[in-house]
Amino acid sequence: MSLATQLGLEQPHGDLLVSACARWKEWQCAHPVLGVCDELLELPGWVRLATPDEANEVLLALAELGAADGGDDPAATAALLWLLLPGAVGIAHALMPLSERIDELVAAQLWISARTVSWAKGIWVAATVLMNTRREVMTDLGLSMDPRAARAEVPSADPELLMALGVGARPVGTCVPQGAAAAHIGALHELLEDATGAGVVDEDDCHLLLRLAEHADTPRGGRGRGGLFARSSAADVAREWSVSRATVTRRAERALRALQDTYAKTVRSA
Repeated sequence: MSLATQLGLEQPHGDLLVSACARWKEWQCAHPVLGVCDELLELPGWVRLATPDEANEVLLALAELGAADGGDDPAATAALLWLLLPGAVGIAHALMPLSERIDELVAAQLWISARTVSWAKGIWVAATVLMNTRREVMTDLGLSMDPRAARAEVPSADPELLMALGVGARPVGTCVPQGAAAAHIGALHELLEDATGAGVVDEDDCHLLLRLAEHADTPRGGRGRGGLFARSSAADVAREWSVSRATVTRRAERALRALQDTYAKTVRSA
């Protein structure tokens, strides 16, 4: 069962999506920022042309309408998740080898993340919801270990740190066995969790690196897989998070440098 089906967002007959379309005019009255298009189904096209700040204002309005501490309207949450579906599908695809129930797990955590997002803080909605979803799904899958052990498993800390862990680009035609993939992803997850706890990088930037690695691992029309900082990967993540490609690249490079400076000596002396 697909994520859209799990969430009731199939076009054009998903129950929650139909309800959201019917409520659109009502929501526009309560939140004039939603007046950017006449119909909800026109919103994805508008978002693609909007600036990151403009798009985030619209997502914030939908997040508030749907949140349990806001409008508490499930239809608004459905509208928000409909816009974030491409990013959620990317998360599910990346984690698919780890569980036969991955769509179900991602759908459940995506819904919870959207309903509990801190909209009042003016956060970046797309990035926050997707990052929280991925973190909670990883927890559900039991990918947790002693951070010190995870750090010791990192083979290097050069600019291709994520690639070396088996999460990034690999030569076309190769594959990683399911058990090995789980170990690699778990190690990377725990390394970044440790780095966040130590204040080396913030949580947003950790998850940005993970999404770049996942996009870099996706074959692209016979051209193989791109590198971590390939334009196509950065552009994909920028669209998901409603920020510019330059912002994605700048933040990722800054975070990776911080990881290198902190963990390179630790890894090489292990």
